[in-house]
Amino acid sequence: MLKYTILAFMLVFLFIGCESNKKSVENSSLATASEVTESLSLISPSPSSKVSGPEQTAIATATATPTAANMSVNSIIPVGWHILEKVKGEPIQVEGDLNNDRISDIAAIIEKTSNDKEAPPRSLLIAFGTKDHTYTISIIADKVVLKADEGGVWGDPFESLTIDRGSVVISDYGGSNWRWYNKYRFRYQDHDWFLIGATMGTYFTGTTTRENADEDDYNLLTGEYITRKTDEQGHIKTTKGNRGRKELVRLKDFNINDM
Repeated sequence: MLKYTILAFMLVFLFIGCESNKKSVENSSLATASEVTESLSLISPSPSSKVSGPEQTAIATATATPTAANMSVNSIIPVGWHILEKVKGEPIQVEGDLNNDRISDIAAIIEKTSNDKEAPPRSLLIAFGTKDHTYTISIIADKVVLKADEGGVWGDPFESLTIDRGSVVISDYGGSNWRWYNKYRFRYQDHDWFLIGATMGTYFTGTTTRENADEDDYNLLTGEYITRKTDEQGHIKTTKGNRGRKELVRLKDFNINDM
């Protein structure tokens, strides 16, 4: 009898121990699940959480599409054309105030993109800057710039594009033993573009230099001119005069081949 009593007591003790361990494991599992849920809530905001204020503005700015203010000069180049580069990586483009509004404008030499063997045409593009940092095309003149094969033995005749005292100035240079050069000055006035000055010269490389070339310089606003001639002995004679004011040639009507 004593034997059966001791055995029953041992069974009860074991049952109580197992129940206690089971509850401990359940509590441990619940605590672990709670910790995981709490951790997830820290890195994954609830649906009601939204980014606002400066942070939202920063994100919107970073993902916004480019606006008109970010447009580059290339955006106004006609399709099928590009800004001329006589030296790779150096586009022929200058900036300056051309219409007296204290906003920077641009002038550029553009060339038609072509795979033909013949030299493609070139044009002078002038665009006015605006307050929102975009550009508005003022004019594209297609008879102002010589093509790459029109410089004779010298090669490409384009020499320079500059802005000087509010005017756009284009220079070309070419020839062989006999050299020639031209400089044309255009200014925006009375809501249009006009040729206001021209310089043209020639010289023989075997006897003189450009500095002593025969040259005609015209101020078309005043009618004044300066003519320089060098004789065979190297003597330079300069003549000044005034041929009177004449109607100015508009840039849109200018043709370099008529000069």
